[in-house]
Amino acid sequence: MRTFEKAVALVALSGICLAAPNPPDGETAARKNTKHHAEKPVKKDETDEKLRELKEMMQQQNAAMQAQVQQLQQQLQQTQQQLQQTQQQLSQTQQTAQQADAKVATVETNSNLQVQKVQADLSGVKMEVTKNEKDVTELQHPNTIAYKGIRITPGGFLDLTGIYRTHTTNSGPATVFNGIPLENATGGVGGLSEFSESARSSRITLRADAEAGETKLAGYFEMDFQGLGIATPNQTTGFPLRIRQAWGRARFGNGLSVTGGQMWNLATMNRRAGDADAPWIPNTLDANYLIGYDWGRQAEFRIAKSMGPNLTFVLGLTDPSYLNLGATNTNGQVAGLATAGGGNLGNTVTAGCTSGSSTLTTPVTVVTLCPQIDTYSTNLAPDIILKLAYDDPKLGHYEVKALGRFFRDRIPDKWNNTGVGGGIGGGAIVPVVSRKVDFVAQGMYGKGISRYQDSGQFDFVVRTNSVSNTNVATTTGGDNNLTNIKSFSAVFGFETHPSVRTEFDVYYGDEYYGRTTYVVRSIATGLPVVLGYGATNGANNRNLIEGSAVLWYDVYKGRYGTLRYGGQYAYAQRSTWSVGGEKAPKGIDNIGFLGMRYILP
Repeated sequence: MRTFEKAVALVALSGICLAAPNPPDGETAARKNTKHHAEKPVKKDETDEKLRELKEMMQQQNAAMQAQVQQLQQQLQQTQQQLQQTQQQLSQTQQTAQQADAKVATVETNSNLQVQKVQADLSGVKMEVTKNEKDVTELQHPNTIAYKGIRITPGGFLDLTGIYRTHTTNSGPATVFNGIPLENATGGVGGLSEFSESARSSRITLRADAEAGETKLAGYFEMDFQGLGIATPNQTTGFPLRIRQAWGRARFGNGLSVTGGQMWNLATMNRRAGDADAPWIPNTLDANYLIGYDWGRQAEFRIAKSMGPNLTFVLGLTDPSYLNLGATNTNGQVAGLATAGGGNLGNTVTAGCTSGSSTLTTPVTVVTLCPQIDTYSTNLAPDIILKLAYDDPKLGHYEVKALGRFFRDRIPDKWNNTGVGGGIGGGAIVPVVSRKVDFVAQGMYGKGISRYQDSGQFDFVVRTNSVSNTNVATTTGGDNNLTNIKSFSAVFGFETHPSVRTEFDVYYGDEYYGRTTYVVRSIATGLPVVLGYGATNGANNRNLIEGSAVLWYDVYKGRYGTLRYGGQYAYAQRSTWSVGGEKAPKGIDNIGFLGMRYILP
């Protein structure tokens, strides 16, 4: 402040000096004229007066400036206070804004929570309404019938199938592939075409499911009208019911399951693991399916064990039956052997032995003759089937299997002969396009396994002596032992679903049966005679093939079931064994099916 005051005083003095009045022009001239004369001295009192006035003026200016400074300081303080107030107000405004934002966020959060709660409540209400509607629908249209804790599900379908064959087999909707007429057939109706309609493929099913803790129980019963019996269609047709399946299963929490009853046996390829309710069945209109298809439905005891999430091991003990080529014998009854026949079991020799005299020997001898009679085979032990299956949702189903069989023939008080047959096989269902296209393949090779192949030839040959139609022994030398017939079967195809309502499948099937012969000698001539499977030209099948295409379309599919129309075309060829260079006859059949099914929901 003192420095400031000194500066003000200096400025004031300078102003006084500069403000002193200039002398008039006359005085200047007089001074010039009298410059050699001395100037008059200034009086001291005047100087003091001026200094005093100057001090007073400086004090006044200093007081004014101090007042000004104080005023400025007050203004500065006021400005600072206003600034602080403004900052406080700004801070308060910011806090208010933050509080407002927080309140808005809280309101938004609460609103969102309320909206979510309302939506959840609404969704819950909708689910409850849907559940109530479903409960009402199930009460009005139940999928299952509740009975003492068991869920019973009825099912099946009503079927009408029209059949046309260029060469008749007179077998209705189930083609007898090993009976396709040969090209040189002169007798019977082999040269005629065939048209028929049938409802025999209609089915009735009933399934039961229950849970006892970790154990899941299931039972299944299925019938159709393909039973054997005479039903002339002249005025009405009445084919009998037959059991297709009747089995029960217990599946435990440790991955073990036990199944028993009549079912698709383990020789049949599965769609999943080794489950009785998941066999692979070609979706054909032909009730005998496909040449090359390995299958059977017999009584079976089955044990399956899961080896992990994808692997399953299965053992099956299956009701056996023998199919053999003619086993008449001059030395006594051949017991326990079956020929190829219709239905689940074949035919066997158990009785009917007669006596006759031989005119080819001297002296005349009496021989015992035992022709075939249509009864069941007398079996030694169950067929044993092992299967190892791998399943993956993306990669599909794969399996390998092995089959063991036990045969015998018996002449009372003379001999017991036994034989062992068996084979190996496998199959796969491979997704090519998910839920659209699957590639399927299955097959089996072995000796004595014909019973499980679709065309059903013979399992083995008994090397026995031949008997003529006149009940006279004509040959000798058979040792009555068993020789298994080698055979092979396979099916390849694609199963497709171009749309939700459409299925289109194509298949190729093949079966081969090896020649199995033995040599005896003629009593009359002493010359060798060849007997057995393939010993006579055109008598036994060598190879059967089939190409087939199947189309199904669902006209209606909904709550009340499915109404389905279908069609199938099949080309089947049967080739036989030739003898002595002769041309082996063959038979060709072009087969067409049209069908309509109403499938119960």
